[in-house]
Amino acid sequence: MSPGRILVVRLPCRKVFPTGPLYLLSALHAASPGTVLQGLDLALEPAAKRWPSLRQALDAFHPDLVAFSWRDIQIFSPQDLDGALRDAFVVFHDPSFLRKALAAFRGLRDIIIYRSALATNLRLIRRAARRARGAAIALGGPSARIFGDRLRAKLPRGVRVFSEAGLGEFFASIGLPAPADPLEPGIDLPFLEASFPALGAYRDEVVAVQTKQGCPHECLYCLYGYLEGKKVRHRDPARVVDEIQGYVKRWGTRRFWFADAQLLSVPADHRHLAAILGGILDRRLAVEWSGYLRIHEIDAALAGLMVRSGLTDLEVSINSGAQEIVDGLRLGFRVEDVMQGLSVLKEAGYARRLFLNLSLNAPGETEDTLRQTIAVVRRATALFGDGLVVPVVFFLAIQPHTGLERAAIQAGHIRAGYNPLSVLPWNVLKLIYNPPPLGRIIGRACVRAFADGADSPGTRVLAEIERELEGKHVI
Repeated sequence: MSPGRILVVRLPCRKVFPTGPLYLLSALHAASPGTVLQGLDLALEPAAKRWPSLRQALDAFHPDLVAFSWRDIQIFSPQDLDGALRDAFVVFHDPSFLRKALAAFRGLRDIIIYRSALATNLRLIRRAARRARGAAIALGGPSARIFGDRLRAKLPRGVRVFSEAGLGEFFASIGLPAPADPLEPGIDLPFLEASFPALGAYRDEVVAVQTKQGCPHECLYCLYGYLEGKKVRHRDPARVVDEIQGYVKRWGTRRFWFADAQLLSVPADHRHLAAILGGILDRRLAVEWSGYLRIHEIDAALAGLMVRSGLTDLEVSINSGAQEIVDGLRLGFRVEDVMQGLSVLKEAGYARRLFLNLSLNAPGETEDTLRQTIAVVRRATALFGDGLVVPVVFFLAIQPHTGLERAAIQAGHIRAGYNPLSVLPWNVLKLIYNPPPLGRIIGRACVRAFADGADSPGTRVLAEIERELEGKHVI
């Protein structure tokens, strides 16, 4: 028998638009309009109030099913603005004992916070299972998909952990018919505002909208194909524009993020995105939007649509200026085609910021390939102008279910059976892929660049790497 009352709980994470819980609530509402639904967002609650808020919701709502959504697990991320990553680099690469010591103390704090957050989320689920004894307990979300086996071992037997892609198995397990079109959430803002009271806290945030699911690419380090499946499934462009228009009309929203794995993953995406952007223009929606974009096959017509419909702060993952590195990462594009795509975008009138994501010290990196990356960033800067091109330095994170994980185990960089949830400094140093011999050069360059405290240190990191390669650094 299907549950009559379902409580959807978003476990604590950084404050970011709750696309997943909203789409789940909408799908449940579409599948069973008679089911009473309520959402609780613990991401907005201070630590001391999380369990009291959950306990109050359980006692007042009396759910038949509690569905937890777990978004984030790692405390660190492999990009240059992450504090935990910066501290790890200082500990291992800074020549100053004092700075090492201070970073070690900050790192200890990060470890304690991380372990506490992980334990807190597990404790919330356990306590909910004890409190709502008659209710079924389910756990889903990206973290459950990636780390499902490890989380399953830490939870009571009755908690069902859904580590499969899509909603099909979840709906089947609770006795509800799967949505006719799982991609179409049918966002109804008045319903969501009533069932998910915390939603109002996101009125001034960037609103995330997903236009499709799936990614066919086999990028060495990426999890999207695992999380969403290899097959690309497109939403109806008109329904996507309806969703955007709903936020514009009801909330006055102006900033949107297309939360796809990447825009323009396959040729059919070009027509799909063009239809969405054309709809935005046809309905005269004055919005700004962005997303991760594969730009190597863009044409002038689509570039013009992008600029006219409000493209801003574009993110392009070029990863490296060296074709052999791009090929080794299995990214599926040519560096020169990316540069041509940037030229097409510039000719279409794009004059906002361009974020170039660069994965330093990827497998096969050499001093020459690093120089090629620096040269490509200079070419992009010459094209768009100083101040508009922002290199974002990140390092490949070794994650479960990726080709990089398999390659790292085969190469002896990590051991089979390693703990992917560990954030002990010596483990972080392994899981953030920055091996010798270039690891020390890049590490020293990053430490000096991070010392400036700049919000966007990528340009300084590249300059310090160039100094290292020219032998001009000072230790």
